[in-house]
Amino acid sequence: MDLAPAHQRYWQAYLDQLPAEADDLRNSRVIVEPAGSPAITDHLIDLYLAGTKTAGSGLLADYESAGDPLPRVGDHWVALGASGEPRSILRTESVETHAFRDVPERIAHAEGEGDRTLATWRRLHAEFYAPHLEAWGVEDLEQATVVTEFFALVFGEQGLAE
Repeated sequence: MDLAPAHQRYWQAYLDQLPAEADDLRNSRVIVEPAGSPAITDHLIDLYLAGTKTAGSGLLADYESAGDPLPRVGDHWVALGASGEPRSILRTESVETHAFRDVPERIAHAEGEGDRTLATWRRLHAEFYAPHLEAWGVEDLEQATVVTEFFALVFGEQGLAE
């Protein structure tokens, strides 16, 4: 795993606080990226740290277009704040796929944004995806596959979260 020095130090601080009997995570897939667009990154991290946001969704077509691997159980994500500093580490607990039209209410609630209703989730995600659909080759958002990653906060501003 190739991490920038500041990200490696943050990851190592997490590893150093784990109990000796913890699974060996040195070979775990670690993703380092911002929590969202610069305007909302710190707000999203605050939701993670508060335990309000425990899931995130993206379109399969976006992953495929970017050549990014799909999330998998056991992945770790060093979530970066708006200025690029590590602010938390999340671990993927489960991954689900649904057609956009079939996303269940519980996903909207787990994503923790707005009033946490499915109607708001659908509106916000449709607005976010709209400018990219053509580039991703998506003709009908309602039929597009949504990949939802459920995660747990494992390391934050106070150290270990578990």
